[in-house]
Amino acid sequence: MQSDAPTPLRVFLVEDAVNMRAALQDLVCSVTDAEVVGVAASEEAAIGWVQAHTGGWDLAIVDLTLEQGDGFSIVRRLKQGPECGTLVVFSAFVTDVIRRHCRTLGADAVFHKAESRQLADFIEEFAGSRQTS
Repeated sequence: MQSDAPTPLRVFLVEDAVNMRAALQDLVCSVTDAEVVGVAASEEAAIGWVQAHTGGWDLAIVDLTLEQGDGFSIVRRLKQGPECGTLVVFSAFVTDVIRRHCRTLGADAVFHKAESRQLADFIEEFAGSRQTS
């Protein structure tokens, strides 16, 4: 018997600061039914996780500055994947130029870390659109 219950939003976090990862997880889970299915603190770990879990995420939230590598490369690589989900950049280093560059690389949305309310609104809208499609 198949359930009609909506499946939780599968979220992949790329953030090297432990406290920010915890805050992001709390934020995501406070606005929608979500499950953090993967976490990476470096470019290499992020790419490795995605390769091992093709199609295993609906939303990726990526920081641009990491302990190793950078978020730009992650955005580029993830958006090239055949089963790419929605990708959001959430970084303290967002300027208009950075925002445009991230969008050019394929990011679906870009938020400065001071814009957590806007990120929450985006996640809530995204999760709602998944349930109606």
